[in-house]
Amino acid sequence: MAQEKKYCLCCGEDVPYNTVIRNERREITCAFCGFILDADKLWEVRKRPAGTYALIAEDSKFTRTLLRELILKKSLSSEVMAVTNGLELVSQYSKLLSHDADVRFVIIDLNMPVMDGLTAARTLRTLEEKRSGKKVPIVFFSAIKADKNLKKQMEVLAPAHYVNKGADSDTRELAKRVEGLLKFISQRYQGA
Repeated sequence: MAQEKKYCLCCGEDVPYNTVIRNERREITCAFCGFILDADKLWEVRKRPAGTYALIAEDSKFTRTLLRELILKKSLSSEVMAVTNGLELVSQYSKLLSHDADVRFVIIDLNMPVMDGLTAARTLRTLEEKRSGKKVPIVFFSAIKADKNLKKQMEVLAPAHYVNKGADSDTRELAKRVEGLLKFISQRYQGA
């Protein structure tokens, strides 16, 4: 009988796994490298999260907060998960995928610490390919200019779009750009 396998981000392939009970939670770990593939608390009933989700990966606290508040105010999703780098984004997205959550869209800054936006987006697509096949829309919101390389990457990562956040340090200008970004998302993906 063939052993079941799960996708390991660390190994980059489907791997056999172990189930370990540790600190009142069940962890599923890669049999090769020990990377935690999934974990759940033993006393919690695991069910599909209610509502819709938007994910934001942005290292600027001001921009993250502005995006979060406006997404909720405009009812583009009922929950917003905002993180500071690409690695945290991948982790949160993986958890949502494992719970079959309804993720509406992801907003990613290109230039972030730990893991940049393009690497995070490629990793999201790999996770989707392994788990559900459904691709969540990605919107890159960055001050980095969209060159030929970025445009090619967006074609590979489709559905993916780019909205320039500008280099102006004026918070009113940034707020206008955020409004434009959310209007784009609303018209493109919410049917508004």
